Amino acid sequence: MANFNDPKYLANIQYQDSRNLSARAELHDRFSTNPIGWHAWVFQQLKLSNSARILEIGCGPAYLWQQHQAHLAAGCQIFLSDLSRGMLEEARAALNNPSRFSYTILDAARLPFPPDFFDAVIANHVLYHLPALKSALGEIHRVLKPGCCLLAATNGENHLQEIRQWKNRFLPENDPAEWGTPTTGFNLNNGAELLSGFFNPVTLRLYPDQLEIDQVEPVVRYVESYLDGGKDQQPVLQLRSYLEDLLSEQGSIKVSKETGLFQAVKPGQLQLE
Repeated sequence: MANFNDPKYLANIQYQDSRNLSARAELHDRFSTNPIGWHAWVFQQLKLSNSARILEIGCGPAYLWQQHQAHLAAGCQIFLSDLSRGMLEEARAALNNPSRFSYTILDAARLPFPPDFFDAVIANHVLYHLPALKSALGEIHRVLKPGCCLLAATNGENHLQEIRQWKNRFLPENDPAEWGTPTTGFNLNNGAELLSGFFNPVTLRLYPDQLEIDQVEPVVRYVESYLDGGKDQQPVLQLRSYLEDLLSEQGSIKVSKETGLFQAVKPGQLQLE
């Protein structure tokens, strides 16, 4: 059974490399209606000095920095981290800039950095994976400089609700496969309360968007990215047929999105170096 809070499952199976993540990113990149792409929008939230040090937890193949490294100030240092060695290897190959980026396999509940070290920490759709979330938030608080912030992206309870409805329709109830990452541990509904134990103020910024899909295969690839390659393919074939009929009838398939990020500030006065 897939466990999206099990670090070994995430590092060694689900996210051993970027194939599954890329199938999901493709669906959003190709069919989102917001003209400002997700990673461009996240990058806009960063307000950084020339000498800023930034930690990204769960960086994956570094999508955020692949698109925006040319826009970083000359003195910025980016510390990329992930549970998956394969993800970090892909990030290193894509960025190819050892003077600007460093790479670390780490557990977010035990960060190997000194106190008051970072000007920003980014957790882009990752905190809901953590089995020891409060410990990780305590560690993020510790390594942030006073007055600096955590940017924590997540989804709401209605995110991609149509895809979840397809899962309920086409998969037997006793099948453990999920066509979507569970976010109940940290989402738009409970995130502010969880963060407020460590940070103040905590501000939610929503990213308005939906999917308007005019091809079936990217949806099928999205679904297959959650099946770990060993599941019965019959439900996927049934879904494909259903979506083909739906697309023929409607001209496009609309899927709801509910996503955004929290800006959570470590209390205290920012000390200029």
